[in-house]
Amino acid sequence: MRFVEFAHWCIAGERRRQQVDYGYWYEPDGRSLEQQRIFESVEAKPQALEWMFSVAAGLPFRVSIDNLTGSEIDPFPFQLAVWQSLNYFLANEMPPRAALFLQALRMHFGTAEFVASHSYKLGDIS
Repeated sequence: MRFVEFAHWCIAGERRRQQVDYGYWYEPDGRSLEQQRIFESVEAKPQALEWMFSVAAGLPFRVSIDNLTGSEIDPFPFQLAVWQSLNYFLANEMPPRAALFLQALRMHFGTAEFVASHSYKLGDIS
């Protein structure tokens, strides 16, 4: 199960939730390096939330480069951006819908509180 659409919904404001794909820019598979950088810049925060949702549901998480037929890409910078976004959410305030959804997942799956940054290691994602 992928929680990325839930993550986008959690981040989008009221107006963006009325738009197709919550108003996010999206270029299909086969992106150039420049297009891929743009994709990654808008995907780091949603994928950080997806990582937290996956852990709360007891599921593994993998970042999604989502560019199988495009230019070859080093995944590490994007993995780092996702991890940094996750730590930002932990150190600051998460979007309210994300916090509610995360709590609901924890309650449903009976998972422990994963709120400390050491619960999410950069080396754990691929």
